[in-house]
Amino acid sequence: MIRSLRASFLSRALREKLLVVAFLAIGVAWWGSAEVTRINRFWREQRTTTRNLAEQTLWIKNKAVIEETAQKTAGRFDQARTLNANQLQATIAQLLNEAGLKNNSSSPLPETRTDQFAVHEVEFRINNIEWGALTKFYESLQKYAPYIGVEKFILSSMPNNEAVLVLSLKVVSVEIMR
Repeated sequence: MIRSLRASFLSRALREKLLVVAFLAIGVAWWGSAEVTRINRFWREQRTTTRNLAEQTLWIKNKAVIEETAQKTAGRFDQARTLNANQLQATIAQLLNEAGLKNNSSSPLPETRTDQFAVHEVEFRINNIEWGALTKFYESLQKYAPYIGVEKFILSSMPNNEAVLVLSLKVVSVEIMR
């Protein structure tokens, strides 16, 4: 079969031979490009997996220290003052109202639970903020530390009116399981 293909190829005119070689070269280049993409993807996934496994090994290796630190930290909290998801959202809404920040919306995020504690997160978006009201809200929020923490605080202006401020706020609360 190879001999017949070779004979057929050699019997063709020069321009037909060049055209066949060009098409073969294009096909090989196309295949090679796809193969390089697959190899790069494989190595990227391999490096990511190796990093993840190393991180997991570190967590497992330090399990006793982490649990001991968590117990000590939980011991410093007053369980009666920790907030569940509803209490967190109600407390922040109350602080916003007391500060005069009425134009707000909230959305609770999924919680993280362990045997010892639960972490609750709520995102707030507050529109039409005045600087004085924002300062009052932030100062009243600080009184709840360390039971309420601010994880994200983005203050920006409206695109069409730079005098109007908008706040994106993500607050976190740790509830100690009783």
